[in-house]
Parts: sequence; structure tokens; C-alpha cells
Amino acid sequence: MLRLVYYQFLHNKKQWLGVSPVIFVSSLVMGLAVNGVINVENNSQVFVGLPDPKPIFMFPIVFGGVTLFFVISSIINMLVEIFRDDYELLEVLGASRLQLSFLVGGQIFIISSIISFIAYLSSIFVTSNYYYFLQYFFGENILPDIPFQMSAVGCIITVVLISFLAFLSGCFYTFKKIRKRKSSKIRHVLSIVKRILLLAGFSVIWLLSLQQIFQDSTILAKAQIIFNIVILDIVIIYQLSPFIQSCFIKLLSIIIFRNNFMFIVSKWNLLYRKPYIKSISAAITGAILLISSFQMISQNILSRFQDDSDLELKVAFIVYVGAPILIVLANIISIAFLSSHQEKIEIQQFEILGVSNYQMVKIKVGEAIFLTFVTSLIAFLLNIKIMALIYYSLEDILLDDMNLLGLILPNFIVSIILFILIFITKSSYFIFKNAKIIS
Repeated sequence: MLRLVYYQFLHNKKQWLGVSPVIFVSSLVMGLAVNGVINVENNSQVFVGLPDPKPIFMFPIVFGGVTLFFVISSIINMLVEIFRDDYELLEVLGASRLQLSFLVGGQIFIISSIISFIAYLSSIFVTSNYYYFLQYFFGENILPDIPFQMSAVGCIITVVLISFLAFLSGCFYTFKKIRKRKSSKIRHVLSIVKRILLLAGFSVIWLLSLQQIFQDSTILAKAQIIFNIVILDIVIIYQLSPFIQSCFIKLLSIIIFRNNFMFIVSKWNLLYRKPYIKSISAAITGAILLISSFQMISQNILSRFQDDSDLELKVAFIVYVGAPILIVLANIISIAFLSSHQEKIEIQQFEILGVSNYQMVKIKVGEAIFLTFVTSLIAFLLNIKIMALIYYSLEDILLDDMNLLGLILPNFIVSIILFILIFITKSSYFIFKNAKIIS
């Protein structure tokens, strides 16, 4: 079995390299945490009588690890689809569902081991910069200067943790993805019922949290409740994806691009690949909500209690949500790499049908516009609700006095990045092919 895993990895190594961005960033975060803890422990005499700084390194490892486990599901789903023919052949030859899961998990273990080792070599530089940024905020009396060095133990811990977490995630999500044909309908119904129950449970928690905003409590307590609502918004968006994005794409095509043939083709191309929509849109919507909510809460609530609220925003962002957001963005890049194989087949089919170069570019621009606009619109609508809750919590402030920068700026910047990323990855094969012909 191990030999089969190795040969399958060599055969599909180009596809597995698409996983490297998310594994590299996750390993960088893990290496930062492990390096920080080890170097603080090696210089423990410096921190005698001072607060233990280890927790500031543990937060990224906890939030980053949890994020990696969840975001890797979209990658596994795409890889299973790419390798469907191979796995169906192995299934015909007698491979069980558990063996196929081990086959995928073993391959992701190999690529994770290689990438995590490379990432660890870069982590020492990131660790020292992370520490001294926090030192600027807390002061040298809390975080004194210490030397940062690489550690063989830290390297082993980083590689082992990332590799086994990726292995377990690969086995778990592959086992869920591969269904026996005889029970597929029953499992499909049970999956829908499970999703409805989860959505109902999260909706109840969301309503209870919203109710607390309208009760008598301190402004800081309301700020914490608002952030909890943001987290619930992200969870609910994941449960509703890709249904809600598909509805917005259809609505947008009716309102704006109703009679444009090329944009109609773009719409159906996206709707045909709903897992891709969910992987991109849900993750980016969550990233925008996290960034915007932190900025809006800091600039409108925390700024009333402290003069350095902007610095507080940066510290809270890096310590709590910096690692998840970096992993989410790296996951988007990985998904883009993996989807390029399907884009190549799709473009080849269009060329057979006689689609011109200009029409091909227009189709890809249309896909990027649809997905970017829908993602931005969903995030903007949810951010308006967050801003309204902040405005309600600040009873003695006028709307003109509210800082609305967090409502618009993060969404705008992330949307531009998303548009460029989608267009480039969807057109990379087409652009490279034409450039090669011209040269």
C-alpha cells in the first residue's frame, strides 16, 4: 500500500504541487509558534517575574490548525474529482473506501512533509519579526530582547504536526467524499437533513446573540457580542454555500447581463462548477468579514477608550485572525492552481466550438466579474448589518461621526485581488498558449 501511495504521488506530482501554497503558509504559522515557544523557553531566565509570553505564540497555532483542517476540505474535493478515473479503476480492482482514503492521505502526507520542512527554514525570520512587533506594543519591560535561533526539535515538531494534520484531514474528507453508489441517494438526503439541522442550530444561536445587543450591557461587552455574530455569519455562509452565491449570480445575470451572450456563458460555466464557487466565495467572504469587523469595531468602539486603538487593531488582527486569513488566502491560490487543469479542458472545448480569442477573454472576464461582485456584495450586506449594530451600541453618536472606512476599504482591496487572481488562473492556459504561438 505504501508503495502504491509513493507511485501515485510520483504520477500526480504536478497536481499535488497545487497544494503547496496552503501547506507552506500553514507550516510557516506552525513554525512561528513552535520557534517562539522554544526560544522563550531557552531564554526563560529573562522572563523571570514577567508574564509568560508563550500564549501569544500559541494563538496562531490553535486558530491556524483549526482553519487548515476545515479549508483543506475544498482541496480534497477537487483532487478527488481530478483523480476520479484512477480511483474508480482502483475501486473496480477491489480497493475499499478506507484504502482509497489512505491513498489520498498518504500522498498529501508526502507533499506536506517536503513543504513544511522548507517553510520551517523561513519561519525563524517571521518569528523574530512577530515578536518584536508585539514588543513595540507591549514594551520591552514585558517582552525584553531575546535571540532567536533555529531548533532541530522545532523543525521535527513542525514537520510532524503539519504532515499528520494534513494526513488526517485528507483521509477524513476523502472518506466523506467517496460514496458507494447503492447508498448515494440515502446519504444525499441525510446530508441535506444534517445541513438543515446545523443551519437551524446556528440560526438560533445567532438570534440569541443578536438579542443580547438590545439588552443593557457595557459597550465593550456589546463589541464582543458583535464579533461573535461575525463568526456566526461566517459559519452560516459556509452552510448556505454555494446555494446563496448561485442565487446572486442568477439575479445579477438577469439585472445586468441579461442579453449578453458571453456573460450568459460565463454564468453557466460558474453554475456548472458549484464546488469551485463555494471554495472561493465562502472563504473570501469570511476573510472580508473578519478584517472589516476588526477595523469597524476598533475605529468606532475601541477608539473611545484608548488613544492607540489603531495599534490595538493591528495586534489583535495579527494574534487572533492573522493566521486564519493567511491560510484562507493561500487556500484560494491552491484552489486556483488545481482548477487550472479543468480550465485547460474547458478552453480546449471552446476552441473546438470555434470561440475566438476575444470571446474567450470576455468569457473569463465575465466569470471573474460574476464571482468577485457576488462575493463582495454578500460581504458588503453583512458588513452593513455589523455597522448598524455598532451604531446602535453607540447611542450617543451621530451617523456622520461614524468611521465607515472599515465598511468599504477591506472589501474593495480584497475584491481587486480576487478579481485579478480569478482572471489570471482561469486564463493562464489560454494566455500561455497564445504567447507561445506568437513567439
